[in-house]
Amino acid sequence: MPDLPHHEQPRPSAGAGTEGARPAAEPVLVATGLSKTFVGQRALADVAFDVRVGEVHALVGHNGSGKSTLVKILAGFHQPDPGSGVTVAGEPLSFGDPESARRLGLRFIHQELGLVDDLTVLENLRLGAEWDTGRAGNIRWGRERRAAQEAIERVGLHAHPDVLVSALSPVQRTQLAVARALQAEHGARILFFDEPTATLPGSEVDRLFAVIRGVVAQGIGVVYISHRLEELPEIADRITVLRDGAVVGSGPQAEFARERLVELIVGQEGARRRRQEARIHAEHAASGDEVLRFEAVAGGEMAEMRFAVRAGEVVGMAGLVGSGVNDVAAVLLGRVARTAGQIHVTGHEIAAPEPGVLLAHRAAVLPSARALKAILPMTVRENLTLPDLAPYWHGGRMRLRAERSDAADLVERFDVRPPQAERVLGELSGGNQQKVAVAKWLRTQPRLLVLDEPTQGVDIGGKTEILELLRTAAHGGVAVLICSSDVEDLAVVCDRVLIVSHGRVRTELTGSDLTTATIAQECYA
Repeated sequence: MPDLPHHEQPRPSAGAGTEGARPAAEPVLVATGLSKTFVGQRALADVAFDVRVGEVHALVGHNGSGKSTLVKILAGFHQPDPGSGVTVAGEPLSFGDPESARRLGLRFIHQELGLVDDLTVLENLRLGAEWDTGRAGNIRWGRERRAAQEAIERVGLHAHPDVLVSALSPVQRTQLAVARALQAEHGARILFFDEPTATLPGSEVDRLFAVIRGVVAQGIGVVYISHRLEELPEIADRITVLRDGAVVGSGPQAEFARERLVELIVGQEGARRRRQEARIHAEHAASGDEVLRFEAVAGGEMAEMRFAVRAGEVVGMAGLVGSGVNDVAAVLLGRVARTAGQIHVTGHEIAAPEPGVLLAHRAAVLPSARALKAILPMTVRENLTLPDLAPYWHGGRMRLRAERSDAADLVERFDVRPPQAERVLGELSGGNQQKVAVAKWLRTQPRLLVLDEPTQGVDIGGKTEILELLRTAAHGGVAVLICSSDVEDLAVVCDRVLIVSHGRVRTELTGSDLTTATIAQECYA
């Protein structure tokens, strides 16, 4: 398939979102009554979903809507509730069995493409596969290179099989991942693309669309998962919208104007959780000193981030995948390099951010992946005291009695359940693990607390308790910044919410604009 711009590529259908003159193809994948419950929390509720041969079916919904759960069930990583059913080409999918999904032709192109930069295009194509060898067991390199060239040209990738993957552009990497999926044993029937344009520059989006159309032209179905609604008229034939684990709309793309899509995705504000009187309209707007300032900071997906947080306020940051929201904490922790701009914490410019430097300035950052393997086997006590052990060292020995006493007090103060400081952290629920994570940093009496997705994967009860801890901390004078995809949480707890787009703060919401619907609508604007 030639590597052409999108307007030169033939469409397999009469037009995006329409059935045109061609009859609707029979579904190759059919899911019925698909439900999934996690410890009393319903993630999917009686979902019906199908994918047809030679179509692009867009799956949309806000974070937490159930998209990831649906895909993980189809990929064999989750077992659905009893009564769920999925067939591919008429054959039932064996739930909880990734091999069944692979054998039936389901292929998944994740945001993390699973490519190895230090290996060649050819070597990446052959990862996990058997090489073509002769009788003596030697690899037939000529045959392998020819096969690799055919595989990558099939998706419009023009590169030599011996070039390192590190030399490829972002869209070329995606092309390579697609080529690997298509050449796998048991041919591909459906490709799932998860936010494929989230990190692509605009100039390369059209090239990716050309790749997808080329896949569809080969009679393969495509499931396209994206938050970027402006892309759907260009690439989608049909759309299914999920909200709160249920299908709230499904049909040809032409039936979904942008306004209707946004309304389906975010729902009506109605009787959603109300903010407590002390929080309504942020009438107590913070008047404390400025504690954190980003001045034209670039790094990761951030292009020119400018904002400030003052003592005693809770500020939220919201934006779509790839907006740069989640790079704020990563840059502060030194996990993503800052390439431009200045960061000031408690009035001091931070030249090289990292946890130790931040702690010296009474600042704490909780990254999104708190359930790290390194700390889950440790006890609650060990996690609570880990950031600052100095009070327990005396004469070269640990004062364990003092440490245990302080840990027990923290467990009681933050209502960690079960109230057992010697319990292994990994044995606690997600909500209680998060409470421990918040408590251990509040113990250091910070002036600044930055949290990345603090309630992700936490049930409603745990969320409420964590948000109350953060609100209480702000009332005590702590400057709190929450970077989150949970717009309802932000509406409940924040004094201000900053909407981030393309690596910059685009607008700020305060007062009566701090509603779930308004925050979500601004994210998609």
